[in-house]
Amino acid sequence: MLNRRNNDFMDIELLANKINLNSELKNNVLSLVERDRAKLISLCKKADNDNFKSVFSKNDMIKLAVALLYSVEFTYPKYQKAVISDEIYFETMKDIAVWCENNNNKGLKNLPWIKNHLNFELFKLGRLQFQFYKCNNKLLDYSLFPFDYGEKVIYVHIPQGEKLTLESVRESIIQGMAFWGKEMPYLCHSWLLYPGLKDILPEKSNIIMFQNQFQIVETDWDEREAEWRIWGKVQRNLNVYSENTSLQRAAKKYLKSGKVLGSGLGILKPEYFL
Repeated sequence: MLNRRNNDFMDIELLANKINLNSELKNNVLSLVERDRAKLISLCKKADNDNFKSVFSKNDMIKLAVALLYSVEFTYPKYQKAVISDEIYFETMKDIAVWCENNNNKGLKNLPWIKNHLNFELFKLGRLQFQFYKCNNKLLDYSLFPFDYGEKVIYVHIPQGEKLTLESVRESIIQGMAFWGKEMPYLCHSWLLYPGLKDILPEKSNIIMFQNQFQIVETDWDEREAEWRIWGKVQRNLNVYSENTSLQRAAKKYLKSGKVLGSGLGILKPEYFL
């Protein structure tokens, strides 16, 4: 359990340490909380009522302070009540630090994503994240899926920062099913599921072995997340893309041949439900 001290400020420091928040950023946000705690708690309460919309327009440091405060004040008690381990709590909240790193440790820019963690809807179980999700995407052809519009599914996400081995993926899926059960379909939408990756990567690559755990149902040809993930940004001029890794070299050659790197939407294969 979190070791609660005499005030919540110390709890935030413990959380920041456990999720490996950048030390300079941690000190800055702790100073902000110490100085404006009442105001930030008020923002947390507003966020609780309007699903964080009141915080999206604030600066990145305020977003980070609200996320940490909210996690301690509102989210962690839900973990306690549901008897979910501190290990899962801290592993889940590490995404806060990851997205701060993606913002050059200037604060938390992607609060719209982190709100899923704070809302007690998304959990990191091993290598992967699993989100309870009501599928209300009107653009999907539901005749292709084992669920209908508005039904509940478990959304599988692949957080950055760790090696994506087949063993870690399978272990994580087993943990996810122990947590969520096998009654709902497991859905994943990612550039890692783009079928064209099989044209540029070896069969035994981690990405292709991950892809093979899913039945690809739909393909998004316009999505360019692959380029952002491979190079850190999306460029109009393909010539500026670096060729420092085998994936970068293969992907650049693929794009320059006139093809695209999109994304795929897949369902976890039936053998996991046996």
